[in-house]
Amino acid sequence: MHGRFQRASLAPKGFAVVSVQSVGEDIQILLRSRCVSGVCPDCWRPSQRIRSRYVRRPLDLPLTGRRVILQISARRFWCDTVNCGRRIFCEQFGAGVLARYGRRTPRLETIVHHLGLALGGRPGSLSP
Repeated sequence: MHGRFQRASLAPKGFAVVSVQSVGEDIQILLRSRCVSGVCPDCWRPSQRIRSRYVRRPLDLPLTGRRVILQISARRFWCDTVNCGRRIFCEQFGAGVLARYGRRTPRLETIVHHLGLALGGRPGSLSP
């Protein structure tokens, strides 16, 4: 059995792996979207004009006992529709990948939810 991961298997559907690094005790995975354009949430028109980029850092499940740091390079687009009230919008990812304003991946969110239900809330919380 090989001791290496396929880079594509580390990324959720719709993402491409840019780099994977071992930083101390952590594994850092840099991802970018495979989509060429973003869709405005108000008028539903696609746009390819990128205004800027920023990095989202959601929490994810550990990998082989090491903490995983996801860094998703997200883009902001210009909306070129004349009647649309929104000029700038951020690209959205699928609900099964990363929710809007989400700080955790859905698979980590599911485990935290079930721990909270099983243990009565306090022992399953992330903060002390």
